[in-house]
Amino acid sequence: MQVSKKLAAQMVNIGRTTFYRHIKEKPISVGSNGKIDVSELIRVYGSNNVRTPEQLEQAKNNKNVPSGTHRNTPSIDETTQLKEEITKLEKERLREREQLTEEIENLRSSLKDSMSQNKNLTSLLTDQRELSKKDKDQEKQTETLFTVLQTVKELQEQQNIKKGIWKRLFRECSRNCVI
Repeated sequence: MQVSKKLAAQMVNIGRTTFYRHIKEKPISVGSNGKIDVSELIRVYGSNNVRTPEQLEQAKNNKNVPSGTHRNTPSIDETTQLKEEITKLEKERLREREQLTEEIENLRSSLKDSMSQNKNLTSLLTDQRELSKKDKDQEKQTETLFTVLQTVKELQEQQNIKKGIWKRLFRECSRNCVI
């Protein structure tokens, strides 16, 4: 007995679009007239999951059919496929978790290094040792040089001379001076 694709989908209790996908994936043989043999449905879905057209008609007429007599149960192939997909997703999740854990460890290490550097720089900046005479003279020279640089900068702003030349001069002066 051959039935239309729409009726075949109803007989196996799945949606029409899903059934069309199953025709390609399973594969389900379709006759030249576009109809499907009931034996083909039984081969693919099993005899327990295929209802006859009479059972479908009876279900329409009698709405008091107990639920669960013809449930939309996935086939063994679909169940296996879903389990495989779940396994793949779990593996991917584990891989991503390991990757993120590694990234967190790298960030923690970088943070520790930065905090160590920060501590060292802070200790250098707050060093309060007494300066020797040579250091004091050098500090005075640095202050004088800094004052000169500030004056040059103020003159530059006042005269509006090309910025490029003064920037280079200021940079060269800054590089050559020990602060």
